[in-house]
Amino acid sequence: MTRQGRWIDVYPFSGRNLIMTDNKARVTLNRELSDYCSELWVPRAQEGWKSSWVAFADKVSFSDDSVKVDAGAMRYHVINGVITSIEEGKDFAPKQRCINSLSVGFLTTTKDAKIIFQRRPPNVHYPNTLIHEPCGYMASRNFLSEESNPEDEEYAHDPRLFSLETQLNSRKNEIAETFGLSPEQVNYDLAQDFLGAGWRTLEMYFSTTGKINAEQKDLKLLKGKEFVFVPFENVKELIHNQGKLSQLSQADLVGYRPESPQDIPLLDESLVGLMWGYEKITGEKLDVRETVDRLNRDGLSIMIHDTSLERAYKFPTEF
Repeated sequence: MTRQGRWIDVYPFSGRNLIMTDNKARVTLNRELSDYCSELWVPRAQEGWKSSWVAFADKVSFSDDSVKVDAGAMRYHVINGVITSIEEGKDFAPKQRCINSLSVGFLTTTKDAKIIFQRRPPNVHYPNTLIHEPCGYMASRNFLSEESNPEDEEYAHDPRLFSLETQLNSRKNEIAETFGLSPEQVNYDLAQDFLGAGWRTLEMYFSTTGKINAEQKDLKLLKGKEFVFVPFENVKELIHNQGKLSQLSQADLVGYRPESPQDIPLLDESLVGLMWGYEKITGEKLDVRETVDRLNRDGLSIMIHDTSLERAYKFPTEF
């Protein structure tokens, strides 16, 4: 997690079962960073925002049939502050240029063989990029009622915070609501494909795939939201184009609206999700190693970490 430039790190699961355990880990911040996170949060708190608890990866270890993630919990305002400090190049920002907070989601396909992407709004981290939605933090707000306070200390150890099924069901319900469907029309594969991180997300994420039992024409699209539907036959070219498209700056992305779906720039989370989920999505093979080599020649720096038996990786808890 000390990578620089246009980097992506991938820890493949290779079909193994993911087990998440709350080991009660916490993060600590240097004084300047802690003060910065608190000060940055003041306007949002005044607007009524709540600093939910979010799961983070402390350690990941690999055995013959399973992947174990020892996880802790951190508050959202810390994530917001750390990421902003990295983006702004603060002297007190973490040197690894990433925070190990965890997100989860699934690449969603339609009944007529298309993958759904949504353009991120202009007021968020890496605006105007396209990403599969909804995906997001493994957070306490995802399983609580509006009357509950997601900041309460008790939710830092709530089993639902570390439950993939609970967190993914929240995404499932969100997709159904977004497109005017019933939750029963949305399905996902609980088995995760990898743990990843990248230079645009600046965070860690799991990934899997899902399906909607409806065609594109049957979906109700929300006004003010921009969606792109990419046919399966364009997906391989879309992946191959991301090396060169990664050279686009944030300013370039603001008005970038290509005519061809295979020319849209993706957030790193969606790119690696497509690569490792390609066969599940399309039913066809993709040589991932060859694809990584190609993308790296075109300007990316993708590292596939060794996840063979008895390997383990520890992630930072001090920033």
